[in-house]
Amino acid sequence: MKEFILRNKQIFITGAVIAGIFLLIILTSSTRKVKGPVLAPSETNTGKETVSNQRANTGSNYTPKGLWNAPSPSDEPIDENAPETPVEEAPVDKPTEILEITFDEKGFSPPSTNGLKYQTVRWTNKTDKSIYLQQMKDFFEEFKKPVEIASGGTLEFELTRTGMWGYKETESGKMGSIFILTKKPGN
Repeated sequence: MKEFILRNKQIFITGAVIAGIFLLIILTSSTRKVKGPVLAPSETNTGKETVSNQRANTGSNYTPKGLWNAPSPSDEPIDENAPETPVEEAPVDKPTEILEITFDEKGFSPPSTNGLKYQTVRWTNKTDKSIYLQQMKDFFEEFKKPVEIASGGTLEFELTRTGMWGYKETESGKMGSIFILTKKPGN
């Protein structure tokens, strides 16, 4: 064993130096205060969030409001019991165009598409048996449980939130998604 250590002395010294450098990096980075990027507020909030659940995220439907890591505009303490002023959305004209999605043996067509908030989406089942739509994560209350579309039938639904919404057909596992925007790109 002693011969082995003497033969590989240079490797052990190099390893010890590298370990020391890593420890130094870890110690200095954990004591240094890092400023993060300022993130824009999310548009996928439900309006039901409260100050208390912004700090304790236990559900998968949590969406933070406001700016993260943003410097405070003043040094005054923030009154956490003060009522929040609701954010008013600009009036939106409901789109009249229906977003058509079909399901057949190949899956959803189109598999991924853009939609507009308040637009109606229509799924058409072109198979010879019922299909069941299930959302990938909690997004719409109406899709908490799988929704059936009979053979040859259709399902219409109004998109009332913005963000990326993924869904799948439970039997085949084929997936689709809609990126829901507030207005058409380029407008």
